[in-house]
Amino acid sequence: MKYFILAAVLLIPAFGYAQQQQPEKSPEEIAALEVTALEEALKLSPSQAFYVDSILCHNYRALYDEYEDKRSSGMQNADTYRHVSEKWLNKNLEALKLVLDEQQYIMYLKRIGKGREYKKGKDGLYYKKEDLEKQKQQPKQKQQPKQKQPKQK
Repeated sequence: MKYFILAAVLLIPAFGYAQQQQPEKSPEEIAALEVTALEEALKLSPSQAFYVDSILCHNYRALYDEYEDKRSSGMQNADTYRHVSEKWLNKNLEALKLVLDEQQYIMYLKRIGKGREYKKGKDGLYYKKEDLEKQKQQPKQKQQPKQKQPKQK
């Protein structure tokens, strides 16, 4: 969802709308804002933040450049821009999967609207919904209270 919003933010100036109201943010500025938000939301270590910043700066710049190439060639088909956006989103996902631990990656997926198959368990960690359902369906072993045996005289 955020990437589609990002695409819209980048596309609006490309179509000549709203340029007069406020200056366009560079892809690096957009990446820096996203990294700051991710540091807080995912509790990134300094080294993870460095890698995430590098990945997002590179990929946002490449996304922007590809949009500009499409625009300069006269391409106006929204599906083409959506395809380009999805391509770079997948590249972000592939790269971030290598940097983030499993729980951070799942939280990132949830943040961008892609982690629908995950659900938070009672322990606060994320699990696949099907795994949580399997755990619920397993018969719980009830411990029967021990009966007091009468004292023998």
